[in-house]
Amino acid sequence: MSELQAVWEKLGNDDPLWAVLSDPGRKGGRWDIEEFMATGQEHVDYVRGLLERHELTFGERVLDFGCGVGRLSQALAAHVPHVTGVDIASSMIDKARELNSFGDKVSYEHYDGRLLPFEDGSFDSAMSLIVVQHMPPAVQLSTMLELNRVVRPGGLLVFQAPRAPRSEHPLVAENCRAEITLLEGPDSLPPNGIGTVLATVTNTGPAAWTPDHDIKFANHWFRDGEMVVRDDGRTELPRKVSPGESVELELAVCAPDEPGQYELVLDMVEEFVAWWSDHGSAVARLGVTVGEDARPSQLAFSAPEPAAQVDPAIAGEPDETEGIEMHPVPAPLVRSVFEHMGSELLATDDYAIAGPEWASRTYLIRVGRR
Repeated sequence: MSELQAVWEKLGNDDPLWAVLSDPGRKGGRWDIEEFMATGQEHVDYVRGLLERHELTFGERVLDFGCGVGRLSQALAAHVPHVTGVDIASSMIDKARELNSFGDKVSYEHYDGRLLPFEDGSFDSAMSLIVVQHMPPAVQLSTMLELNRVVRPGGLLVFQAPRAPRSEHPLVAENCRAEITLLEGPDSLPPNGIGTVLATVTNTGPAAWTPDHDIKFANHWFRDGEMVVRDDGRTELPRKVSPGESVELELAVCAPDEPGQYELVLDMVEEFVAWWSDHGSAVARLGVTVGEDARPSQLAFSAPEPAAQVDPAIAGEPDETEGIEMHPVPAPLVRSVFEHMGSELLATDDYAIAGPEWASRTYLIRVGRR
């Protein structure tokens, strides 16, 4: 912790704007302050849009975690009654106070990187963008616990972190080969009802599936032979899967809003690149009745042989620039940590805020009871 704090204290003194947004062309004090602060409004607008899509708001008291020089705090202050920024570097806090244009509406606090200096439930919401990626894994875990603690039950947490380095090259078609074996799935659902699919997915291609390719288990909905919902559920791979190996995956699916007979089609996708069925990979299919009187029910299928055990994927090497490290946070870890604390993952969004070389994930979380 002391090493992490020392790095950011030095960066806050030497080149604080570049340390926050490390554009190579802006190093050495070459960020224009107005242009720099405008990026905060862009990112806050993105988060506001995410909340609005779920008919949610920040509330009155908002925490900007890892505030740096106040780029996001100042943008937030235009939309909420009070913002508190907190940072591990006192040099950053000093600069944030200097740049504050909202008076007492925004306050800034320094903390030691361990316990946040706030009582339980002090905030209606908290936001952390482009911060936890620079923390070692043990600090990332304690940060998630602390953010959950200081937001009131029922409040919101917007938490962003890169999941893995992004591959520069998409998978070639011959590597997009999977065998999907259904274990359980819904035979009926109410309109917009949520069901669960359990399946074993086997890599039948010649190359390993790795996290940098952003591979997910997903689904479509068909009716009378025509696709009516292209994008629905997503479940990412929890680890590297070598050729011939299998992984058991659970997928939450949402039924279409109109009653009728549907076909649930299960497929694999390399996000933002291609559905594997377009490359000739086999899909799995399940008939589902959607009706007003239907209640979610599950069908069980014959289980295949147990999936082969594989070692977890090795995380990407830290990217050190002036002491700044990069540590991805696996998405299943984020989900399990917050769910273990009784919080609810409301939505996820893939937004390349961490840079084009990283697969980034933004999590919208409702903090649960303690």
